[in-house]
Amino acid sequence: MTRTKDQLSPVVNKQFDTVVHLFATNDMVSLHNKRMLKELNHPIAISRATTTTSKTVVDADNKQLEKQVLLSPGQRIMLTTNIWTQTRLVNGALGKIIEIIYSSDSMPPDIPMYIMVKFDNYSGPQWHPNDPKLVPITPVSLGNLRQLPIKMAWAVTIHKAQGLTLQKATINIGATERQGLTFTVVSRVKCLEDLQIDQAFSYDWYAKMENNPYTVLRKKEEAQLQQLSR
Repeated sequence: MTRTKDQLSPVVNKQFDTVVHLFATNDMVSLHNKRMLKELNHPIAISRATTTTSKTVVDADNKQLEKQVLLSPGQRIMLTTNIWTQTRLVNGALGKIIEIIYSSDSMPPDIPMYIMVKFDNYSGPQWHPNDPKLVPITPVSLGNLRQLPIKMAWAVTIHKAQGLTLQKATINIGATERQGLTFTVVSRVKCLEDLQIDQAFSYDWYAKMENNPYTVLRKKEEAQLQQLSR
């Protein structure tokens, strides 16, 4: 709790103004993302997904693409599908929109021809002569939708952040501890100094997980595994 906002100096808190915020619920994520998008004070384009075919699809395919994406230069985004795993253009990759390119005969709410995104961890061939991390991202077709495979990412859910390693993060666990939620969110950064806690919580509140039915079941399974390994 030494990393809560009221325990940090204004100078340190300022360092977390534009970092990824991790929230427990989609509603909190949406509210933060829209506020940050408005603060850019740039024109905002809508990209509406198109339906490609009427074939039977798996729901999970469609869920990787947003039916409507808001776009603006300077906007933080996250890829929602794997594009090129060898170069770290994978589901969960974070970046910033630099430019939005339309064909000569289209305009919003049409899907752009492509967007130029500066990714935090891109490691592939250099596309742009002046920036090795600037990459064009084109629309993709998944399920029966065609859309840019991105979503706003000034904030993401803790669930979506699983597996990510962030340089800095601001976290808000919400009002209810869920199984593993607290551990997942505080372990997204490498050290305590890279963390800002938006809403304080007590150890007693966290320790209630000890009697959570899922925790009890997990401990029972771990004990059985230890017994079998002897």
